[in-house]
Amino acid sequence: MTEQIAFWILSAVAVLGALVAVRKRNLVHGVFALMLFFAALSGLFLLLLAEFIAAVQILVYIGAVGILLLFAIMLTERVTGDDDRRITSRGWFCGVVVAVAVFFVLLLPPIQQWPAPETVPTPEPSVEKLGQRLMNPYVVTLEVLALLLTAALIGAVTAAQGKRLAKGEEPPE
Repeated sequence: MTEQIAFWILSAVAVLGALVAVRKRNLVHGVFALMLFFAALSGLFLLLLAEFIAAVQILVYIGAVGILLLFAIMLTERVTGDDDRRITSRGWFCGVVVAVAVFFVLLLPPIQQWPAPETVPTPEPSVEKLGQRLMNPYVVTLEVLALLLTAALIGAVTAAQGKRLAKGEEPPE
């Protein structure tokens, strides 16, 4: 019974965090709401007894992605979102219809096969096997992606600094 209560609380926090992250006009508040969503998701992984995935969720998403997003926001001009743009786009209704249709198309086959077959073998969880399945085919891709993200961050910082002035030169007006 305690696990069910924890599940519903963490699920509510996750959904609320995701909705706030999408709807907030202030980017910093949106990133903090996204980090709250990631934390609730990590709690859900703990309820599933997937401690390794929960720890990776905290380290990678909250620690790395959240901080990277905060750094990127610090380089932008309009953080507060107090300009006069519309909150919703013109085609929001069509977007909702398409999202609901995709949701049902993706979930219709599993719902039709609701009584799950009993012949599914029980997996033997192992952190070593999980690491090998995740890293072996993707090591080069992961390293190239890390270099690309580092280059993008350096480029963003360089672009945000602007042109450096020589000694005695005045900035253009």
